[in-house]
Amino acid sequence: MAIDNATIARRYGNALFEVAQDQNSLAETAAELNELKAALNQEPGFVNFMTSPQIDEKAKKDTLSALTTNASALVANLLNMLFDYRRISNLEAIIDEFNRFYDQDRKVVRAVVRTAVELDDQQKDTLAKKFAEVEGANQVILDAKVDPSIIGGVVMQSESHIYDGSIKTKLEKIKRLLLKR
Repeated sequence: MAIDNATIARRYGNALFEVAQDQNSLAETAAELNELKAALNQEPGFVNFMTSPQIDEKAKKDTLSALTTNASALVANLLNMLFDYRRISNLEAIIDEFNRFYDQDRKVVRAVVRTAVELDDQQKDTLAKKFAEVEGANQVILDAKVDPSIIGGVVMQSESHIYDGSIKTKLEKIKRLLLKR
């Protein structure tokens, strides 16, 4: 029975987090993994190269060796293991899962905030502080997006909560109430 990608990412991400925690290298590992993820985003053909049956195994191993030259032992072992088990295509999802565990450990919440107009830094800080209180987090990292369709107000979404204070939603509620009568 094949394991789905989300399960693979969760298992490897959790194991990687636990090993980094045991080695007291969480911050360093997180920084290295995020650097690796940025490199993957700059070179989207890497995964295709590493998984292509048309590419010689030696060329893949040479590429992996060059990639792990300056890597920590933990990240180098991860990359080699993923290559050996033919799971290199799961690398980005594994990094995301590691980051999720790392954020939970530090009580950091990542949230998307959608507004009809762009927010200034002070507004973002105020929203982040209020949302941190609601979430019981030490820090909230906001990803601000402009969405004119919400008309006004704010929609905030974290992994566990959605707070919708948009005018669009309020108008839809009024419309439903009027249609019921």
